[in-house]
Amino acid sequence: MPVIKIQYSGEPLSNDTCAMLQRQVTGLINRVLGKALPVTAVLISSLPAQQWSVGGDAITQQRSALMEIFITSGTNSADEKQQMIREAYSLLDATLGALLEASYVVIQEIEPTDWGYAGLTQDQRRRTKAQS
Repeated sequence: MPVIKIQYSGEPLSNDTCAMLQRQVTGLINRVLGKALPVTAVLISSLPAQQWSVGGDAITQQRSALMEIFITSGTNSADEKQQMIREAYSLLDATLGALLEASYVVIQEIEPTDWGYAGLTQDQRRRTKAQS
């Protein structure tokens, strides 16, 4: 049940480009981290260049981006996470245009007792599945 938040500097993407990026990120996290498609959420937002700075200076010539990926802790190896970060950055760079070096992909691992969906924590889902 991953949640992926993508923020970037600059003008909003077209609806088609936004939809394409959402599909590609969803497919990527499914392929690399083995996450289920039906419960993968992707949120994309842009910020005006003057509201995003690197080194204290507003970004005006290139875009910068931040992709935050929230997954349940302990569900993926270090190699899988490294591959996800590498491929996610490449996807952002290809979609948004050449990114500033100060563009990030961050994987946040959350304990299974601390998050869930449809009113059940991941821990509750695991225990229910183990009892079946």
